[in-house]
Amino acid sequence: MNKKDLVAKLADHCDTSQSSAGDMLNGTLEIITAELKAGNEVNLPGFGKFIAKHRPSRKMRNPQTGAEMMSKAKTSAQFKPSVGLKDL
Repeated sequence: MNKKDLVAKLADHCDTSQSSAGDMLNGTLEIITAELKAGNEVNLPGFGKFIAKHRPSRKMRNPQTGAEMMSKAKTSAQFKPSVGLKDL
């Protein structure tokens, strides 16, 4: 399923237009993204939790030259499904 299919099913489920359903989905995704960028977690009971996971810089080796270098510290998004979603 892609985003277009999801918007169509959301519009059918909520008995609204696809344009309105697309706006709702885009708004939801923008809010989740903004919260993760701020370092907060987004918990959706019964579905799961989105977490901003910080990864510190570390030593690494270039496989071509063998030279050691430091990787950049970064924050990535992680999703942990709830128990109810895992059981499905």
